Amino acid sequence: MLGERNLADRLASVRAAQNAVLAPRPAAVEDRVATLARWFDARTDVVEGGTALVVERRAALPTEAAATLASLPAAAYFDTETTGLSTGAGTVIFLAGVARLEGRHVTVRQFLLPDYPYEPALLRALTADLARSPRLVTYNGRSFDLPMLAARLTFHGLFREQAALPAGHDDLLPDARRLFRRPLGGARLADVESGVLGVRRSSDCPGSEVPLRYFGYLRGGSPDLLTDVLDHNLQDIVSLALLEAELVDMRAGGWRRAPLLDAHGMAVELLRHGAWDEALEVVDAAMHPGVDQERAHSLRRMATRLLLMRGDVDRAEALWAAATRRASVDAAAAWLEVARIRERHRGDLQGALEAAATASRVLDLAFALGRGGGMVALGKVRLRVEARLRRLRRWVAAAERRRSRALAATA
Repeated sequence: MLGERNLADRLASVRAAQNAVLAPRPAAVEDRVATLARWFDARTDVVEGGTALVVERRAALPTEAAATLASLPAAAYFDTETTGLSTGAGTVIFLAGVARLEGRHVTVRQFLLPDYPYEPALLRALTADLARSPRLVTYNGRSFDLPMLAARLTFHGLFREQAALPAGHDDLLPDARRLFRRPLGGARLADVESGVLGVRRSSDCPGSEVPLRYFGYLRGGSPDLLTDVLDHNLQDIVSLALLEAELVDMRAGGWRRAPLLDAHGMAVELLRHGAWDEALEVVDAAMHPGVDQERAHSLRRMATRLLLMRGDVDRAEALWAAATRRASVDAAAAWLEVARIRERHRGDLQGALEAAATASRVLDLAFALGRGGGMVALGKVRLRVEARLRRLRRWVAAAERRRSRALAATA
């Protein structure tokens, strides 16, 4: 009964009435489809269970990039925009872009969600489009885009559509991290665009604003709120294609003219593709006199592994011997590497002992000259040197005893 309502109930009713008057009235779902189709010149594809809204656009690629991509297995370049960064049930894909190479252009199909009831239709149309390609190319798709898509397909029970997704998947984020994260200070796609691909976005919607714009549109805002979001998604996909072409070119020798590159990561990338000689060339080229010593040691270790795998022990030892010419902690560490190579790959225990003893003398001299690099650094190398010296002395002494017994037995 009305008379039995308390004051809190009455105040709640008044607030609800005020909110109903002040809040913008969202358009009907059917009106949203028609409005967005007119606004973005989109087509409406009828699929099982509803209608999907598809915006189709084209973007030109540089001639060299298009030729490089044409030599690769056909791919669908895939990127999503979502209502959040988690893959939980409350996060929805409201825009998904799929691009394919066509001559010197990429044709991009952007699947746009007019409202939540149309999500199953979007997912069906999107997966049918993706299933046409033997492989997908993404940027962080292994950790986000594909798990997100799988979560939404599972939520709606679209298991048949999920099973039809391409088996091949190339996520370019790990490659970009290996090659560019150190010199760029990060490996976001925006970092790679500006630092490597030469892409300059004249206007862009920051990723943090993307969900807010979609929510604003759902609350009755203008479709123009989504214009920059579609442009953002389009550029992400075009940059994805450009990045794959750049990576292929780098592996084919383009690293030699690259102004910005992590040599260690490039060597790893070449090794992953079986280019042993090129990987060694990368390391050799990176060890110029001005390189940071810690970085140079890391590069030498990689080059040593390559050389030893090829059986080139002399060159591996010479690589470290070249770093022993200055009395410093780094030179002592290099002598330790010489000792390790002689011990493990030559079986020369006496030569290994001489190298370790030299490392100890170099440490003493470095300390006397003030080139220790601090007591902590000096102490760490000293511990390694003394441990190796003790072990080698034991082994050399044991080898001498065995030799003496053998001589006595033959006498």
